[in-house]
Amino acid sequence: MDTINRETNENGTNGGLNKTNSLEEFYAGCGILVTGATGFVGKGLLEKLIRMCPRIAAIFILIRPKTNETIEQRFKKLIDDPIYDAIKAKRPSALNKVYPVKGDVSLPDLGLSREHRNLLLEEVNIVFHAAATVRFNEPLHVAVNVNTKGTARIIELWNELKHPISFIHVSTAFSNANLYEIGEKVYTTSLKPSEVMDMCDQFDKNSINLMEKEILKTYPNTYAFSKNLAEQILASKCKDLPVAIVRPSIIGPSLEEPCPGWIENISALTSTFVLIGRGCATAIRGMREVRLDLVPVDFVIDMIICTAWHVTLHRDHEVKVYNCTSNACPFKWGQLIDAILKCSTEMPLNDTLWYPDCSLIANRYIHRVLCVTPRVLPAVVIDIFLRLRGSKPIMMKLLKNGNKLFSSVKYFTMHEWTFQKDNCSDLARKVKMFNDSDMVKLDLRAMNWEKYVAIYYMGIRKFILKEDFKSTARQRLSRLYWIHQITKMSGITILLWIIYCIVY
Repeated sequence: MDTINRETNENGTNGGLNKTNSLEEFYAGCGILVTGATGFVGKGLLEKLIRMCPRIAAIFILIRPKTNETIEQRFKKLIDDPIYDAIKAKRPSALNKVYPVKGDVSLPDLGLSREHRNLLLEEVNIVFHAAATVRFNEPLHVAVNVNTKGTARIIELWNELKHPISFIHVSTAFSNANLYEIGEKVYTTSLKPSEVMDMCDQFDKNSINLMEKEILKTYPNTYAFSKNLAEQILASKCKDLPVAIVRPSIIGPSLEEPCPGWIENISALTSTFVLIGRGCATAIRGMREVRLDLVPVDFVIDMIICTAWHVTLHRDHEVKVYNCTSNACPFKWGQLIDAILKCSTEMPLNDTLWYPDCSLIANRYIHRVLCVTPRVLPAVVIDIFLRLRGSKPIMMKLLKNGNKLFSSVKYFTMHEWTFQKDNCSDLARKVKMFNDSDMVKLDLRAMNWEKYVAIYYMGIRKFILKEDFKSTARQRLSRLYWIHQITKMSGITILLWIIYCIVY
């Protein structure tokens, strides 16, 4: 295998990198390791690297076997994804450079065999660590094991590489959500990472739950907290090394690549789109004027790819941090809800259950009334009708799941953050000098957010719901509109009658 083996200068930086004229040239001959390649960001990163950098020597992807799937089956499923069709058509042998490696970040020594570990140590130059559990409500000990200890295990591997170039850790912009002005630096917590990891290993379940409750008084969820701990481990173990942390905010579907609207995972925001589109959401706790920090996945991937180059030439004594966010071009939650409602009525989903009508309500008491009252009676009636037809009742379950979901995103609809982006700005300026700078998008200031919401909505329909638009959906929506109006008028009439009875 064509392993990169250039001489390093006295600072430990690859001397030839200063003469690089393109990103493709930087990656030529390199061995890459990607963790989380079966996830949303990891899959997109793999596709872009193969498409943009044909001279990469090899890409190793860490894959954990599942109960009902071997790594070979998971790998085949991965490379058979339609997003690789264009690459296969142009370069049929391109995916031959991708090698699955059996491993798991949640296991000691990454669950690697001695043979595979030695292979990676010899052949890998650049590591992209994107593996994580992204569930907000993950038990603390699980989130810490995967996101925190998993990162420590990957660092141990990288520190043993024979020819290292750079290490990129994908974190989250909300790893410090307890702060509202967030710089491009690593912040510490009152509990040290080593203390939390030891407690998760040694304490009983009840003690861990008590610790989790205390942590959640400061942090929005265990995901953000465990990512913060991982950043601290990087900061303590990787000083003076070409190691970077990329912090994306809420990641949405692709804007352009590999195709507009491409999306894989059903995140909290995506579920919000679906629930509003189907008419299952009447009110969300939040403020219309609060900024929403949303970034397309292809923007995140381009930032990650460019960061691997940038940190090799512009490393600091501390681990370099890149806030991959959109706050330079603000978009507000109220605008998002309005845009979703517009899409939901112009191109309704085929299985719309009620006419889409949703509001952002800041007051908790008004919210409680509005998120339950308008839908409970219709939901009960529909469920009774479904039972009579011999079908499974779903409306009340949808309402409960929706309220649970909106409870998990309340923190983000009620708060906003300002992110410093000096490193990202410097990276974008320098990448413009490359011959292939047009291959990456690093600036969202010209973003048309309403158009992007329409792309997001289309992507959900195509990749998540896997449905084509049917003309009958408009007829269905028209009927639901009149039912909705009649229900509203009936509700107002009953309310006025109650007030009349009380007063007189």
